[in-house]
Amino acid sequence: MTELYDFKALSEKHPEILDNLLTGNGFSIEFDSKFRYGGLYDYLQTKELFDEKEKKLFRAFDTTNFEQVLNSLFKAQTINKTFDKNTDYLDESYQTIKDLLITSVKEIHPEYYSLDIDKLAWSFNIFKKNIFTTNYDLLSYWALLALRGKKQIRDGFGYRDDRKLSFQPGTLKKNHFKLFYLHGALHLYVDRGDVIKVTGEILMDNITKEYEMGHFPIYVSEGASEKKLAQIKSNNYLSHCYHELLNSNGGITILGQGLNPDYDQHLIDAIKNSKVKYIAFGVYETPFTKEDYIIETTKQHFGDLSGKELLFYNSKNFFQSVKEIAYKDKIAFGKFPPFFPKI
Repeated sequence: MTELYDFKALSEKHPEILDNLLTGNGFSIEFDSKFRYGGLYDYLQTKELFDEKEKKLFRAFDTTNFEQVLNSLFKAQTINKTFDKNTDYLDESYQTIKDLLITSVKEIHPEYYSLDIDKLAWSFNIFKKNIFTTNYDLLSYWALLALRGKKQIRDGFGYRDDRKLSFQPGTLKKNHFKLFYLHGALHLYVDRGDVIKVTGEILMDNITKEYEMGHFPIYVSEGASEKKLAQIKSNNYLSHCYHELLNSNGGITILGQGLNPDYDQHLIDAIKNSKVKYIAFGVYETPFTKEDYIIETTKQHFGDLSGKELLFYNSKNFFQSVKEIAYKDKIAFGKFPPFFPKI
C-alpha cells in the first residue's frame, strides 16, 4: 500500500520537493470559499446572470473564454461599420458581456485586507525556485509582494517605453525565485502584441478600469486539455510559462490540483517530460472520493515515470506543515500559535 505522508515529514525525507510548487483551485479555496465556482463563466452560470443570447454566443464559439468572445464581437463591430451595417445589437452584447465579466470578478475575488497574508506568503516562502499556478486570481501576486524582502523575486515583467509593464523573458535569471501563471491571470492582458501586467495599490480597481477600456484578461478557461494547450501555444507569455514547467528540475509539490487527464493532460505531460525527480502530489479526501482511489487514479494518470518518483501527502495538513516549518527552531515543546509568524 502506498504511504500517505505528512507534508513536513515528506519534505524532510525528500527536500527536493521544496524546489517547485504547482497550485490549483484547491489552494485558492483554502483562502476564500468563493473560488469554489472554479471560474468566472461558472459563477455567472450558477447565478443565472447570463441571458440566452449571451449563452448562445459562448456556445457558438465552443468556449468559456471571455476574451475570445469579446474580441470576436469587436471584430464583428469593425466589419459591420466598415460596410455601413447596423451594429446596435453587437454593441449591446459586447457591453453586456463586458459588464458581466467585471461583475463576476468583483463578486468572486476577495479583497487584499480580508486574506491571511502571512499564511499565504509562508505557503510560498518555504519553496526555493519556481511557483507555477493554474489559478487566474491575485493570491500568488499578493503572496510574492509580501516576500519581496526575503527573496529575489521575478515574474519576467519590465517597463517598456510607455512605462507599462510588459513581459520581457530576458529579465529572468537562474537564481531568481519566479512566478508563472500557466493559464493566465486577471491582471494580465495583451496590448500591441505585448503581454501587460496591471499593478497598483488598488489593484482590483485598476484591473476593472482596463476591462472598461477593452483590455480583457488572458485567461485559459477552456475545458478540454488540448484546447487549453492550443490557447497556451498562441500566447508568448503562456507558452514561456509552460516551457519553464517543462524545464523544471529537482522536485515539485502539487497542491489543490486534481490533474484530471481530460482537462489537465498538458500539465501531466509537462511534469512527466520535465527534469524533476520527485513529484509530491497532495491528496484531499472527501466523503465522495477516498484516499486510496485518488492515489491509484493519480498513479494511472502519470503512468510510467521512468526515473521519477511519485509521492503522496495529505494536503489537508499542508498548511499546518507550513506553519511548523515557519516556526522551526522558534517554538519550544512543540506548541504552535494559531497564527502564522509575521513574514
